[in-house]
Amino acid sequence: MNDATRSFAPMEWLFIGLGVLGLVGTWAQAFGYLGDGFVAGNVAFWRETVATPASTFITVDLLVLAAALFLWMFAEGRRLGIGAAWLWGYFLGSTLIGISFAVPLFLAHRHRRIRLHRPAEIGAPQGADWIAIAIAFLIAVAAVAYSLRHPF
Repeated sequence: MNDATRSFAPMEWLFIGLGVLGLVGTWAQAFGYLGDGFVAGNVAFWRETVATPASTFITVDLLVLAAALFLWMFAEGRRLGIGAAWLWGYFLGSTLIGISFAVPLFLAHRHRRIRLHRPAEIGAPQGADWIAIAIAFLIAVAAVAYSLRHPF
C-alpha cells in the first residue's frame, strides 16, 4: 500500500468534514424525537416536517432531490465499481441517520475511487468556484451552529 492509498486528498477531507457537520447539525434535533420512542418519534417528526408551507416546501424539495441523488448514486457507484454493500450503506445511512451525513461520505468515497483508479477523470473546483463553495460552507456552518444553539 503506497502513500496515495493510505491518505485522503483535500477534496475527500472536505466531503468528510461536511458529513460530520451534517451529522452534528441534524442529530442535535433528532434526539428530541427519539425520546418519544422510534415509532412515535418518527410520526411526530414527519408530522412537523409538513406543519407549515415553508417546512412542506423544504421537505418536498429535499425528498425529490434525494430521489434524484439516489438514482445517480447507485448508477455512479456501479460505474466506478463501488460495491453494492457500500451503496446500500450510504442509502440506509441517508434514510436512517441523515442524508447530509451519508451522501458526503459517498462523495468522498467516489472521489477517492476516481483518484486511485481513474485519475484522468479527476476534477476539482478552480478559481472563482471556491467563492461559491466558501459561501455554501459558511451557510452550512451557520445552520449547524443554529441547530446546536437551539436543540430540540
